Amino acid sequence: MVTKKSENWSVTITIRTEGSASSLAASLASESVDVCEDISGISTNIIGRSASDLRAKFNSTVRSLLAASEALKSIR
Repeated sequence: MVTKKSENWSVTITIRTEGSASSLAASLASESVDVCEDISGISTNIIGRSASDLRAKFNSTVRSLLAASEALKSIR
């Protein structure tokens, strides 16, 4: 399916974890994304006005998740 330029672009990231996902969800507090947390992980939906807007939001979100993951690894 091809997305038209005038339509919003979106992507969903789902992360399954063996522990509490609260820390990962908290790392996205400053991002403009919706986060759903359940017992097995988190899911976040990112919406952009264009492909480049979506790419920028995706990159920022993934960087936040990676930073939180590395911080959690260092304290466990």
